[in-house]
Amino acid sequence: MTTTDPRKEATRVTLVGMYLDILLGIIKIAGGFFSNSFALISDGIHSLSDAVTDIFVLVVTYFSHDEPDEEHPYGHGRFETLGTVLMGMVFFAVAGILLYDSYGRLRSGEPLPVPAWSALLLASVSILAKEWIYHYTMRTAERLNSSLLRANAWHSRSDAISSIAVFVGILGAQFGFAWLDTIAAAFVALLIARIGWQLCLDSLRELVDTAIPKQRRQEIEAAILSIKPVRRITKLRSRQSGGKVILEVEIQVDPRITVSEGHQLGEAARQAVIEQFRDINDVLVHVDPEEHDLDEFDARPLRNELLQQIREHCRGLISDAEIAGIDLHYLHHGIEVEVHLHTPPLDPTQNHQLSRALAAIPAISTLKIYHNLYEGPVPPNPGHPQKS
Repeated sequence: MTTTDPRKEATRVTLVGMYLDILLGIIKIAGGFFSNSFALISDGIHSLSDAVTDIFVLVVTYFSHDEPDEEHPYGHGRFETLGTVLMGMVFFAVAGILLYDSYGRLRSGEPLPVPAWSALLLASVSILAKEWIYHYTMRTAERLNSSLLRANAWHSRSDAISSIAVFVGILGAQFGFAWLDTIAAAFVALLIARIGWQLCLDSLRELVDTAIPKQRRQEIEAAILSIKPVRRITKLRSRQSGGKVILEVEIQVDPRITVSEGHQLGEAARQAVIEQFRDINDVLVHVDPEEHDLDEFDARPLRNELLQQIREHCRGLISDAEIAGIDLHYLHHGIEVEVHLHTPPLDPTQNHQLSRALAAIPAISTLKIYHNLYEGPVPPNPGHPQKS
């Protein structure tokens, strides 16, 4: 199965929309001029603004799909977000120009021209063409999960809706309500401004790292907690970049498991989220022991310091060569120490002496002594495949 390059697919759909916007824009402006329809001219300007933003989408898409690098470790998705904000500002500028012209025409007091019937045909063609390009672009945007392509698709839908308003305005002018054509032009401007506001608002939320909705958070937490050894989620932070979500999660596990097992659980939680939610770009999982105090740093001695103390207190009782390994568990009530010995079991007197010696270390709360009866690789089992 071949995988389509997201950048090429986004470029292709944008180019199709751009060529159609340029063609419709020229036809509607020329048609509006010859048919005396200011609404159709405004609609043509709207289509040409689509073409301008299409070019902008092409440029931003080129950069936003670049792989993460040293300067942008989280990728270049924010280029897409910034592009969406700038696109919204273009919408505002176009809307302001059209509103100003519509207001001037209505206030002038001069008789408004009645558009020709041919303007209705051009408006109908625009409605059908822009609705088609909306669906074509939106399908690609959903497949690539691209906020910028969604914005461009809605821009096409706004052009289709504005063409409907233009159609109604031209039709009303044919029946003696010449001012409806200018009102339709003003409606087009307000529609463009509204979409521009929504685009800016959504993208600014992303730029200021607004968290994902509560329901979405609960779904992600359920996916993580489905990994049964995960006891609890203590923190989940989220932010978005170019339509993708980046998560930082802190989970609590059994405090006695090994570092490697904790890492495996963290990777399993990360994989569960990425596989279930396609808009999750990355998950950073931090693994804590279940009894970890979230408010204060535990200033108890670290491993190297504690091992030195243990060896000093064991001197004369057992040699370093007799110690197979020492495991430390930092629990709420203190440090639990597990000493693994190569030697046969100690007699009660030796155990008592060793226990008293290690009990003198203030940080140790619990001591467990084990004697390794077997240490080595697992014997071959005919029922299990062996790694080469």
